[in-house]
Amino acid sequence: MAMDPSTTWAARLALGLAIAVMPAAVPTQAVAQAAPTKAQLDSAAYTLRIVMTALQSSEVEQPVKNALFDCLYSNSIGEISAEADKVIAANAGKVDRKDASQMLAVVAGTCGYRPTVGKPVANPAPKK
Repeated sequence: MAMDPSTTWAARLALGLAIAVMPAAVPTQAVAQAAPTKAQLDSAAYTLRIVMTALQSSEVEQPVKNALFDCLYSNSIGEISAEADKVIAANAGKVDRKDASQMLAVVAGTCGYRPTVGKPVANPAPKK
């Protein structure tokens, strides 16, 4: 039975995310981390919601999606969220956490995405 390519991609993404959030088999003595606070969990959940919405959106450019996906593959959502929170704290009053497009810009930036500037026009048309 043939599968729709978008369904296959979505299934792979869901499987990849499920694997990414599975706890690693690390002895508990080696990891002495405190449990995350409710605020940290809420921030991570919101960050994940921003990332997942961006990955599914037709309005988000592919290079941004690639940076987000690579970042999710290489980092935990807790790490991504913590870095985004640092950027927001360092830019107090400049970033509105409730604005999804601003949050996407912050998260994409913490994931290493840097927008490319379009090529300047070599010879602009002369004005008459």
